[in-house]
Amino acid sequence: MLAAASLGPPTARGQRKKETGPRAVAVVTWNGDDPMPTPGTSVLTPVAIRVEGRYYDAELYQAQPEPLAVESGVVYDVLKSGEVIGTFTVGAPRERDSVWYGTGAFEKKGAKEQAAKASPAKPAAPAEPEDERPKLRRGAPPPPAPKEQTDEVLNNIDRDPQRPTLTRHTAEERKAQSSAPVKEFVPPEMHMVVAVSDAGGPEPRPFTFRAKAGEVDMLRGSMEKLARAEVEKTRKTEVSSSKAVAASKRRTSVSAPNPIALENGSLGIFDVNGNNAPILVYSATAMVDGGKKYITVAAWEEIDQSLRKVFAQITDDKHLDVYPRLEAIDAVDATGNGRGELLFRAFGDQGSRFILYHPGPDSLSLLFDSARG
Repeated sequence: MLAAASLGPPTARGQRKKETGPRAVAVVTWNGDDPMPTPGTSVLTPVAIRVEGRYYDAELYQAQPEPLAVESGVVYDVLKSGEVIGTFTVGAPRERDSVWYGTGAFEKKGAKEQAAKASPAKPAAPAEPEDERPKLRRGAPPPPAPKEQTDEVLNNIDRDPQRPTLTRHTAEERKAQSSAPVKEFVPPEMHMVVAVSDAGGPEPRPFTFRAKAGEVDMLRGSMEKLARAEVEKTRKTEVSSSKAVAASKRRTSVSAPNPIALENGSLGIFDVNGNNAPILVYSATAMVDGGKKYITVAAWEEIDQSLRKVFAQITDDKHLDVYPRLEAIDAVDATGNGRGELLFRAFGDQGSRFILYHPGPDSLSLLFDSARG
């Protein structure tokens, strides 16, 4: 009887499929010159949640009314090229213009260990009550929600008649200053890095490309050449599709087109497969025949250092409803399998959104578009 039992069908527990928890992908944003997220003013924007192999809009998934991705206490690993640079703990969710954000605190990697060495140990926080909602990664009790100024406080600012005054310029000094050239205001740069929260996911793996001396400059030149070639294709298509009369006039009055000058170029190099054969993403703008074009191309580097193009998209302000302008944010392991996907910020006619692509051998496969949910 024991032998028969051992040879019998497996138990129901053995047949049960292993459940995989949610894996959330978000973006941490801040302004200024600091290359690291600022502790008090960084904001987390949820992008997508992957559950059982399927992606959902993180702003809608398990919303009651705030979505699961920005619940108080959820902890995100903040990553740069796959390496952890710190954690972001959501203190409180905020909704503005029907968009959910997570306000909280960024903590640089290693800061907690340094603080623990400097201060005595504290008793562990009590466990949170269990519920039936899926669990993202959580840590210690969340930081207090940032205090918001009320309308009454804002209305009373600078309305004290007894406030002291500082030194001010005279009328002659102000007139002399007005004649001087005004320095152009440059807004602070906006930074974006990816963040991942997964209660049982794998350890993050870096996607940094180990380049040889001078290799990055060589790859940048090759990607610029590839981008110019793609723009030339669209230029020839536009000329050939125009009317015959206009084309004949251009042939008689216009000489050979000027070489294309690329501006605001941005290059990302990501070793998404861990074999030091990276995928490159290059974005730039160009003035073509009096109009501005936005170019984004992606290519794999081959073993002989040549490039194999897998993606190209060119658009302008008149076609953003169909072809958005793309800017690569970073590579991120969105599936939890140790390989990297490419997260883009897309600018369309209705504003910005996020798009997630899987870099395949011959193309970029769309995994998630926040416009479609």
